[in-house]
Amino acid sequence: MSISSSDVCVIGGGVIGLAAAASLRDRGLEVACFERSDPGDGQSAGRTRQFRHLHADPDLITLAVQARELWLAWEQQFGRTLLGSEGVLRVGATRGELEALRAAGVPAAEVDREQARELFAIADLPDGMLLFDPLAGAIRAHETVVALTTYIGTALRRTDVSSIALDGDAVRLETADGAHHSGRCVVCAGAGTDQLVRPLGLRVHQLRQAHVRLTFRVKAAPPRPLPCFSDRTAAGGEVVYALSDLGDRYAIGLADVFTYPEIEDLAIDLPDAVDVGSQRERIVAYVRRVLPGLEPEPVDEVFRLTTTLPDHPDDGFEISSRGPVVAVAGPNLFKFAPVIGEQLATAATQERVSTAPGTPVAPSQ
Repeated sequence: MSISSSDVCVIGGGVIGLAAAASLRDRGLEVACFERSDPGDGQSAGRTRQFRHLHADPDLITLAVQARELWLAWEQQFGRTLLGSEGVLRVGATRGELEALRAAGVPAAEVDREQARELFAIADLPDGMLLFDPLAGAIRAHETVVALTTYIGTALRRTDVSSIALDGDAVRLETADGAHHSGRCVVCAGAGTDQLVRPLGLRVHQLRQAHVRLTFRVKAAPPRPLPCFSDRTAAGGEVVYALSDLGDRYAIGLADVFTYPEIEDLAIDLPDAVDVGSQRERIVAYVRRVLPGLEPEPVDEVFRLTTTLPDHPDDGFEISSRGPVVAVAGPNLFKFAPVIGEQLATAATQERVSTAPGTPVAPSQ
């Protein structure tokens, strides 16, 4: 077994860990980023993710505005398209949601049903207020992971981390390849985060569910790229989210994560026996009722473990720390990746940590 070292170590090679490693690298630090499987194969899996500004918490809308600017900066830096310009159409919106977006500088607008049909020709939309955000769209998730992985280069180490120990003002990791010493440690291990940091006294508690998102073929090429979609009316029998999966593919999932099977505490992987058959059937039934422009049988799926913080049901998250260890936990963080990466790098280097909206940083314990 070997012994290695770096200025900072990052545990987790999903989009958040890669973003943190890239930001630390930009600050001139030697970084080691540990990932037990292929980068982006865990909670960051899939070809696309939805970028949206709208959240129940206005502070998260502000954070999304900041994140979008950093997504565009990444596009310039990496020389590739990462954030689509399809927009997001929401049915079942409220006047308060529209006002909250406008207050944050997002040029969202209420659209009528004819305009909605032009935007989203594949749908037979249920009744409800229709809101369109033109600055949202589908994140090219796989492209993002590839760009970040390429950027950090040899900093990525494909091995499992079994434990973190405090070693004075530094940390010692036990990995499958041997011990690793760092001055600081950033934990972005998704479902593995709480298991790693609880022994250090960090009170991270994540709820776990199995989640499936199905992909369908579009029957006929639409006149314009299909926007992301959110149905909060339940008139079609479900509350759903949907987004382009690139080309003639469109992806749909049930928006309420608690409709999925709960997984035992501290599980890192999906159990073999977990059954989401009824959720698959519900998504297909919704497509038949509301999205007749899609072929009714799915052609692909993303099946993964998701984690939710009990106190943050609307994509809020927490960054907490103890001594040289900083950890992040929360659901659906892909859209915030550039800004969370910067915040984690700031916290790890003990620079002044901004208590940015929606990102509470717990003091060292």
